[in-house]
Amino acid sequence: MTGRAAVVPAANVVHIEEIPIPGPIGPNEVLVQTECTFISAGTELANFTGLDPGVNVPGSWNHFPARPGYANCGRVIELGSDVESLAVGDRVFTQRKHVSHHLVAVDDPDTMVVPVPADVPSDLAAAVRMGMVAITAPQVADNNVNDWVVVFGLGLVGNLAAQLFQLDGARVIGVDPVPARRQLAHRVGIQRVIGDDMTDIASQVRDITGGGAQTVVEAVGHAGVAETAIHAAAPFGELILLGSPRAPVTADLNEFLQPVHKSWVAIKGALEHRLPINPTTRGHPRSIAGNARIILNLVSSGRLRLAELISHRLPANQIAAAYDGLLNKPNEYWGVALDWR
Repeated sequence: MTGRAAVVPAANVVHIEEIPIPGPIGPNEVLVQTECTFISAGTELANFTGLDPGVNVPGSWNHFPARPGYANCGRVIELGSDVESLAVGDRVFTQRKHVSHHLVAVDDPDTMVVPVPADVPSDLAAAVRMGMVAITAPQVADNNVNDWVVVFGLGLVGNLAAQLFQLDGARVIGVDPVPARRQLAHRVGIQRVIGDDMTDIASQVRDITGGGAQTVVEAVGHAGVAETAIHAAAPFGELILLGSPRAPVTADLNEFLQPVHKSWVAIKGALEHRLPINPTTRGHPRSIAGNARIILNLVSSGRLRLAELISHRLPANQIAAAYDGLLNKPNEYWGVALDWR
């Protein structure tokens, strides 16, 4: 019996190949059979298209040929002799790849295994990964209840960040030039959405808010968007870089830094990988696994709208079509779950 895994041998090429099912199982390991994985339209597609320079650096985590993915929900089918925290049949969320079977060491501090609530379907559980990226923005933000928050970019991460800020009591404005993304944001409860006219969008924000937002979030991962977004911040406000900038941009740094110098606007990073993977008694009080539990709870309770953010549920062997849709048909594809069952 063999398993399956996605592989990206070179830029813009992906296919499913047969692999051995991992084993034998160690005393502190569990064997998980994947039910669903979720595609990250940011980092994962940046690797797939070769936009991230690491794909050509031998030894880097995403070097070609690469096995993509990091959002996996599966069911435990075998337990190691010393595992007491899980049972056969339990569903778990892990950061494993697009693969049909995988071993997880439950005692490894650098590996997370989070039980999935019974009322959260496996496709949503896999998509929780995007919420884990988004939640760091409100966690690093310095805003109060009823403050204005503007999120530039309403892809899945930006949409979820906007929802999370609203749950914290902020008045949120979403900004995106793509009509389908604005419509989707409205559908999940983001009340103020602009972007049909991107001309001087920062001035539009200042007009709505009466002077600028306390917190401005760049959720696209593009330095050019950050250059515009910073001018939507109020004096003493903040710009949070939630997306990872990759594409080179030619810009006037003097113009970009004016709000920092003259209006004391702070610039913060919100990369989730600064957090420890699992809770620790020392260092940062939060963790990536802890954030996964938060997002799963919010989805289970219905407070975070995630189901609407999945546009397609495809068999795993259609991953090439999924990548093509996310890259080239943004009005149709915005979130894709892959079914491995």
